[in-house]
Amino acid sequence: MRTEKDRAAVRDDSLRWRPRPTLHGRDYTSEEVWEQERERIWFGDWVCIGRSEEVAAPGDYLVRDLAGESIFVVRNREGLLRCFYNVCSHRGTKFLDDDARGNVRKAFRCPYHAWTFDLDGRLIGTPNVREDELFDRADYPLSPIAIGEYAGFLFVNLSPEPRPLMEALTDGAESITAFERYRMEELRIGHRLVYEVEANWKIVVENYNECLHCPTVHPELVQVVPLFRFGEVWDERTRDDGNRMVEGATSFTMTGRSELPKFPDLDPEDYGMYYGTYEFPNLMLNLHPDCVMYYLAFPRGPRHTTVVSEYLFRPEVIGGPDFKPQPVIEFWDLISRQDWEVCARAQTGVGSRAFTTGVFPRQDRFLFWFNEEYRLAMGRPPVG
Repeated sequence: MRTEKDRAAVRDDSLRWRPRPTLHGRDYTSEEVWEQERERIWFGDWVCIGRSEEVAAPGDYLVRDLAGESIFVVRNREGLLRCFYNVCSHRGTKFLDDDARGNVRKAFRCPYHAWTFDLDGRLIGTPNVREDELFDRADYPLSPIAIGEYAGFLFVNLSPEPRPLMEALTDGAESITAFERYRMEELRIGHRLVYEVEANWKIVVENYNECLHCPTVHPELVQVVPLFRFGEVWDERTRDDGNRMVEGATSFTMTGRSELPKFPDLDPEDYGMYYGTYEFPNLMLNLHPDCVMYYLAFPRGPRHTTVVSEYLFRPEVIGGPDFKPQPVIEFWDLISRQDWEVCARAQTGVGSRAFTTGVFPRQDRFLFWFNEEYRLAMGRPPVG
């Protein structure tokens, strides 16, 4: 969406910064804006919905509610991913429960009239439809959705003409593609937490992309990442926007230590670093020497967001004697709950008649970038 010149302007510390306006209060509260977002953002481009390991074997399926639209992913008999709307082509019945996971072996059967579909969405069974009705099952498949994967993450695109996934992944100010050395496609989910946040999804994303709040809201965090004490998210010099942890720290915990084995084959400096990166619109990725944690934001309306937090580890570590993830999980859970509390306060404030727009100082430049991406995705002119 943005040009290389625009991207450089956000990152160049030598350029003079002028305060920029935030989004309008109604962008966080309006049902009308929310309906526009559904069409233009959540149904209009690539969105991350989970991990490919959740549908690892033929017949494995996963159901997601994406901004009010129920969809499901399945792996077919050839091992390829397929995605469909959770809607029977007979009379529109929703035939799989939200957030369900399982394995159907060969076919899905609608619980209403028992119409049956194979793993590629073809209609293969129609009880009580007679052969002399001139009924061609090939005319009534499930409605397909574009699906792709990168680094073990599943992405779907509900638009009729989706652009290439890699184009979307490399379009923002930062990209998860910078971290191939972590071999995330080989990692597996070792723990999962789900949070219900009383805030608009954009407030959750904006909170992730700034650290002006860190000294006040996260006193424990700034002890581990010293740069965060100054409200900065990166120092303009460290590659991949990394942040050095306190001297001697090798894990993202309260003490900077853990008993988890470190990831193999990282660059030497990575073993003392924290990296965070955001992929529009809903993937917030955190990389550590021994764990990768990410948030997936699933909006439920203009004032509520379900945030899924999952922790990735090497598969040979999970379940082994050295798998002791609690210090990492407990530290992140503390940070998360601190964030969700202030996000809820922010949601209350932007709904006030006193609030129209706020202001972004320089240390909020990533938030401004996100707002510009949002404006363009919504068909609005950028502020510039």
